[in-house]
Amino acid sequence: MDKSLLGWLLLLGLGFPLFGILLGEAASRLEREQHPLAVGLRQVREYLLPPLAVLLVMRQLLNVAGKDSWARFVETLTWVALIVAGLSLVNALLTTKKETIKWQIHVPNLFFQVARAVVILAIGYHILNGVWDISLSGLGSSVGIASAVIALALQDTLSNLVSGLLLLFAKPFRTGDWIEFDGKQGRVFEQNWWSVTIASPGKTFNVPNGVLSKASIINYGQGAIWKNISASFSYDDSPNQVIPALNSLVEGIDAIEDEGLAQVSSYGDSCITYDLYYKLLPEKNFGVSGQLKSRLYYLTQRYGFTVPYPIAVQYDVDTKEGVPSRIPQVLENRQEELATYLRSLPYFLTLNDNQIEKLAQRARFKSYGQGELIIQEGKEDEGLYIMFKGTGEAYLKDEKGDRKVVDELELNEAFGEMAIFPGEVSPVTAIAREDVEVVVIPAEKIVEAIESNHKFASEFLQYIEERKKMVLVAKGIKEDVKPPSNNNGSRVQVRR
Repeated sequence: MDKSLLGWLLLLGLGFPLFGILLGEAASRLEREQHPLAVGLRQVREYLLPPLAVLLVMRQLLNVAGKDSWARFVETLTWVALIVAGLSLVNALLTTKKETIKWQIHVPNLFFQVARAVVILAIGYHILNGVWDISLSGLGSSVGIASAVIALALQDTLSNLVSGLLLLFAKPFRTGDWIEFDGKQGRVFEQNWWSVTIASPGKTFNVPNGVLSKASIINYGQGAIWKNISASFSYDDSPNQVIPALNSLVEGIDAIEDEGLAQVSSYGDSCITYDLYYKLLPEKNFGVSGQLKSRLYYLTQRYGFTVPYPIAVQYDVDTKEGVPSRIPQVLENRQEELATYLRSLPYFLTLNDNQIEKLAQRARFKSYGQGELIIQEGKEDEGLYIMFKGTGEAYLKDEKGDRKVVDELELNEAFGEMAIFPGEVSPVTAIAREDVEVVVIPAEKIVEAIESNHKFASEFLQYIEERKKMVLVAKGIKEDVKPPSNNNGSRVQVRR
C-alpha cells in the first residue's frame, strides 16, 4: 500500500476522531470556567471538522478532482464553517470590555468590527475566486460606473470609517474618558466604525467620526478633574480673610473629592478677583457649580464682604472734614437687636445687663444657605452658636459612615459649646435644613461670663454634660437625658 495513502487513512481514521475528542474536552473545561473560547472550540469541532474530513476523503482517497461540482460544494461548506468558527474565535480572543479574562485582548470596538470583517471578506474572496474561479477584477471593471455612484453615495460613511481608524491610531481619547469638543461635553461610551457614543448627565448622543476628527478635543481623562468658580470682592476685604472663607464653601458637598483651593486671580480697578478650584467627577459638576454659587451669596452675608457694583458705588461722605483715606462701607448695625435678643434667651437669665452687653458687643449674625455646614465634626468651633432664624440638624457619623442624628436644631437652640475648651473639636456636624441665621458668640466671651458668674457657669457646664450624653446615645450608648434647670426651677428651653 502506498505510504501516503496509509498516512491519510491514519489521519482520517485516528487523527480526526482524536482531535475531535481533545477539542470536546477542552471546550467542556472552558465551559465550566464560563470562558467564551468554549463556543469557538465547539464550533470548530462540530461545524469545521466534518466537512473538512469529507473534503479530504474525496480528494485524497477517492481522487475526486478539485473542479468537480460536488468537491467545490463541500469545499465551500468547509470555508463557510471556517467563517462561523473564525468569528467565534475572534469574539472570544478580542473584547471591547474593560474587564478582560485570561487570553482575551482589549481592543477598541472599531478594531473588533474590522477584525470580524477581515475574516468574512478574506474567506469570502477565497470562496469566490479560489473555489469557484469567479474573477472579481473583471466583475469590478464591468460595474465600474455603478461602483463610482455607490462610492459617491457612501462618501460620508467611508469618511467616517477612515476617520474612525485615524482616531484609533492617534488615540486622542479612550473609552471612559471625559472629553470636550465644539461646546459639548461627555464621557466616551463606545466607538464604532461610524460614530462615537458620548454619555453626559441626562442624555446620550452619537457624534460621527468625521466630525470628531475635525474638532479640537480636550481630554480630561477618566478620573476627577479640577473646576472653578470666580468671585470678586472689594479691596477693603483682605485676601487673608477671603481665601480661607472661599475654601470653606466646598465643605459638606459629597461630590467634591478634595479640599477647596482658592487663590487671587487678578487685581482690577475696583476689586480683587478670586478663583475657587475644586476637584470632582465632571458629570457631577452641573449641580455642584450652582450649589457653590448659591453658597457664595450667604458667604458674603456671613463675613460682611463687599461685592463692588459693576458700574459705580455711591458713598455719602462729609467732605467738610476732608476726604478720608479709606472710604467707609455701609454696615448694618444690629448690636442693639443682638443685646435685646440675648436678654430674651433662658440661657442668659442669670447674667446681668452689663454681662449681656459684653456678649452682644462681640457677637455676630451669620447667614447660611440650605445644606451648608455650620459646624463640622472633628473641627474646632468658632464659638457658641444660637439658632436665630430657621432650623438645622446636628448629627455624627458612626463607624460605618452612616449619619446618626443627635439633635434637631430649632429656634433659639444653642450648639457649638465645645469651643470653650481649648484644643477640643466638635463631636457633631450641624447643617442648615433651610436658610438660617445664627448668632455666634466668641468662645472667649463665654469663658469670661462663666468666670464672672458662678450660676451661669453651673448651668452652662450642666448643659455641656447633657449634650455629651446625647452624643453617647447617638453612638448607641443609651442614657436618660433630662434638660437642665435654672435657679427658678424652670427648665432651660433647649430641645434635647
